[in-house]
Amino acid sequence: MNKKSMKWSAAILSAGLLVGNASFLSGQSEAVVAAATSVKASDVVMKYNGKTLSASGKLVNGNTMIPISVLRDDLGLKLSYQAGKDGFKTYTVGSGVTQMKLEVSEYGINTYINERYIGNNSIQYEAKNINGKLYVPFRVLKDYLGFQGSYNASAKILTLKKQQQNKVNISSETISDSNNNATIDIRYPQVSGLVNKEAQEAMNKTFKDKAEAFAAEAKKKANDRDAEYERPYEFHGTFLVTFNREGVLSISTDLYEYVGGAHGMTYREGFTFSIKDGKQLTMDDLLHSSDAAKKKLDQMLKKKTTADKYNFGFNGLKEDPDFYVSESGLTVFFQIYEIASYADGFPTYTFNFADLLPKGTDPFAAAK
Repeated sequence: MNKKSMKWSAAILSAGLLVGNASFLSGQSEAVVAAATSVKASDVVMKYNGKTLSASGKLVNGNTMIPISVLRDDLGLKLSYQAGKDGFKTYTVGSGVTQMKLEVSEYGINTYINERYIGNNSIQYEAKNINGKLYVPFRVLKDYLGFQGSYNASAKILTLKKQQQNKVNISSETISDSNNNATIDIRYPQVSGLVNKEAQEAMNKTFKDKAEAFAAEAKKKANDRDAEYERPYEFHGTFLVTFNREGVLSISTDLYEYVGGAHGMTYREGFTFSIKDGKQLTMDDLLHSSDAAKKKLDQMLKKKTTADKYNFGFNGLKEDPDFYVSESGLTVFFQIYEIASYADGFPTYTFNFADLLPKGTDPFAAAK
């Protein structure tokens, strides 16, 4: 297929994904049609705010998928569409730091939250084209867009509602600087609206200081670049709000740099705060300094990493493990090259607090 026909086919595909009209698929290559229709799925009834929705979800390999049109028509999220270059079409859902973007081409669908690509985090985040209609996993709504749901497996009914979140505003600030040596674009979070202004300032200072230190180091490295032999350097910063409830705010930040060589490097960091006083919570705070809980976590990590057969292996919990809190529990991650190859990215594992702590123990007690 030549480039011109590739762009045309992708355009037809993208236009049809929102409306779900099969006629939009006419004219595509057989390969694209096959990709769009080969998914085995069964219907799921969806309810929101006590109302049964006219559109149906789909159950695909154990994941409940929701039509993107439902996010606009029933959940009230802003939805826009833009045709891009080289056959890529972008659907933008929502706004602010929880905004989702879906980049669609005939090669696949890339999912971003707040400009960070999440497709490599889990196959459970993969959007799908099912019979010419674009669907996103409920898992994305639950983990990043502020919705919760209960699923009745026997009746195949998914009941959705808004998640009750902390009364805090989260915005994105940017440090940008571009010249012949480098492109610097660092986005970092800032919070507002808290009653305790000292707590608010403490959290904001943590994020701002990290971003400014990275920008300063970026400029220093860029000034040392050998312009004759090296392509311009790149420095980027992104973040994800992973948990914003029960007095706890957890955010994952990524700092990426390309300073020559075969590829760039990304450094990930997790920040978990009590919004009551601005204290940064440690894993010990969440696990109540329980040796039994940490031993159980260590054993579970060893079992999972062994099953995944990573190159370098897991040698036990570090004194200060990398983690953040997510909607599914405690998420532990490893840096690139820490236990696996570059291609494996950040090995990430999530554990329910109920599996680590005694029954009835509140992991967020330190934030209340």
